[in-house]
Amino acid sequence: MPNLALLIDVGSTWTKGVAVTLPEGRLAWRCQHPTTLAEGIMRGAQAVIDELQRNVPAGSSVAFRAATSSAAGGLRVAAIGLVPDLTGLAARQASLGAGARVVFTGAYALADDEIAALRAARPDIILLSGGTDGGNSEVITGNAQKLAEANMVEIISATVVLAGNKSARSACEAVLRSAGFEVVVAHNVLPTINELKVESAQAAIRDVFLERIVHARGIDDLRAWATGGLAPTPRAVLDAAAFLADGAPAMGTTVLVDIGGATTDVHSIGGEVPPADTVLRGLPEPRVKRTVEGDLGLRVSASAAADALGAEALSASLGTSAEHVIAEAQRRVDQPDTLKDEDHFDRALAIAAVAEALNRHAGHLEQSPLARDTWFQIGKDLRGAQVVIASGGVFAARPDADELLALALTAARKQGRLVPGDAARQLIDRDYVMFAVGLLAKAWPQAAAALASTSLRIA
Repeated sequence: MPNLALLIDVGSTWTKGVAVTLPEGRLAWRCQHPTTLAEGIMRGAQAVIDELQRNVPAGSSVAFRAATSSAAGGLRVAAIGLVPDLTGLAARQASLGAGARVVFTGAYALADDEIAALRAARPDIILLSGGTDGGNSEVITGNAQKLAEANMVEIISATVVLAGNKSARSACEAVLRSAGFEVVVAHNVLPTINELKVESAQAAIRDVFLERIVHARGIDDLRAWATGGLAPTPRAVLDAAAFLADGAPAMGTTVLVDIGGATTDVHSIGGEVPPADTVLRGLPEPRVKRTVEGDLGLRVSASAAADALGAEALSASLGTSAEHVIAEAQRRVDQPDTLKDEDHFDRALAIAAVAEALNRHAGHLEQSPLARDTWFQIGKDLRGAQVVIASGGVFAARPDADELLALALTAARKQGRLVPGDAARQLIDRDYVMFAVGLLAKAWPQAAAALASTSLRIA
């Protein structure tokens, strides 16, 4: 009998599970159960595992077990840098690429009101950067001292990831530790003025997420079960996008939109090189990029999404009142485990959320005020993307998923951002398995490729 991989994703609303044959990559069974945050997430995860094991072929052996989690929403990060368009932006990119949600951004010397705003944002992690290696040390050292003083007055329950000027590293670490902060040291996110290196900081954030934040949320039993690894869900989906773009089936420049109950995430592989007729302004974009929008979810964040997208605009598309939109959004916050195939509110909210998330992720062009034939590009140019993939429960459940994605892309293009163009191939993750593709990509690439191809209907 075939070997199997059992793969679990603990989301903010649903815990999903798939059994996949190895090495063929055939989906043997798929199931889900409401996420059990109050009782401990392993209760819901165990219900999924039990169902998978009851429904796989008799005599099958489990060769690989792995899991992802985004329960209770994304990791909250405060990103602090020297200047907004350099180390501040680098800090944000490091946070987002690690599967975190940036809830506060600071630059220059932090003022008292910014410390108050940071405290109110309740970050899990403070990513402290600033200065190129051997460059400005005063600002990052001063901000470390400011954080230390604030923590002596009232505890800020956050781990500090220190990723700035290496010349100031020891002094910053010492002052932060003396004030009671846990500190994880990473390489500078901006070692030189034209060099962005966020991988070390991303790894540090992921480690903190798994070793501290996830531990506090009670999934040690899931970690013990997942002998093949436990990862933040957004990281696994980003790995899936990179695998599909560069590995198998080598799709080229790829954009993957993943909409869930708490966030809408956009992952892009490619699009970082500007066309010959434009000039890049600001930091170079990473080839592999992820953004997470914590105010664009369909359940836990539905009220925030209605506010961000505009209740009036949503009511116009639904032919109802803004008050009705607000009430419907709150109902989804209060009853997150409901999902209907023909839910018109979900359709309208998903279209608007995907369009907005794409626009926030993509770059834009600005004309030079001095040379009218010169254009500056800020951010990524995804107009030449070969493929756009839509994932998430709303896409897997609805028969009109193709139309939903097409309408979202059309809406996004109206805003003038550098989003994927009409030529991009549009694919739906119909089996809702992108997290599983990411988990399998390194250990079982053949299975990952086959699983993705079947779900995207390109086999």
